Amino acid sequence: MDKININGEPKRKPNAVAGLLLGKKIPNAVVYALFYVCLCFGNYFVMRRTVAYFIAASGYNAVVGNMLGNELVTFLLAGLSPLIVYELARFIAFGMFRFMGGGAVSDMEYVLRIFYGAGYLVYGAFSMLYFPFPYLTVYGETIVRFVLLAAAVALYTLFEAVYRMPKRYIPRSVYAFCGVYCLVNLLFSVYSIVSYIMGV
Repeated sequence: MDKININGEPKRKPNAVAGLLLGKKIPNAVVYALFYVCLCFGNYFVMRRTVAYFIAASGYNAVVGNMLGNELVTFLLAGLSPLIVYELARFIAFGMFRFMGGGAVSDMEYVLRIFYGAGYLVYGAFSMLYFPFPYLTVYGETIVRFVLLAAAVALYTLFEAVYRMPKRYIPRSVYAFCGVYCLVNLLFSVYSIVSYIMGV
């Protein structure tokens, strides 16, 4: 039976972490919330800079400027653009996977959020270097972000291949997840370069 083994036994015996993910032991609501917080953390520095530029360029009064420039508001806004990029990549990749005949997509999406969120968490920690060393921003946004999140997506694909993915799906899943991720995230790199040149 050549289907992704979700409800039966995994392809190999999972360790404690893999068992936690495969069993979906963390509630979906918690995964969603932590995922969004990780996205906010990873994009916080860039959003802070963007909001400051927007406030200065628009000429808002002090009250509106302070409200828009509030650190909590900025932090929450920071997760929106990476969430849109993620959802676009997820929609395309899992759409391709459904077309190829994959099943149990909701379980796979659950695990992808955890891996991708972890990648953003690591990137967010790195982005704290931008405060004392702002010249690192353009390199971090175009190279480090891409490498760290590509690694997260690659590790996710490996996880699925090791525990759930039938052999015939593995080459196409690499194309679906890693290929789509790379193409869609070029948008982030282009935006970062343009915003750096424009001084946003």
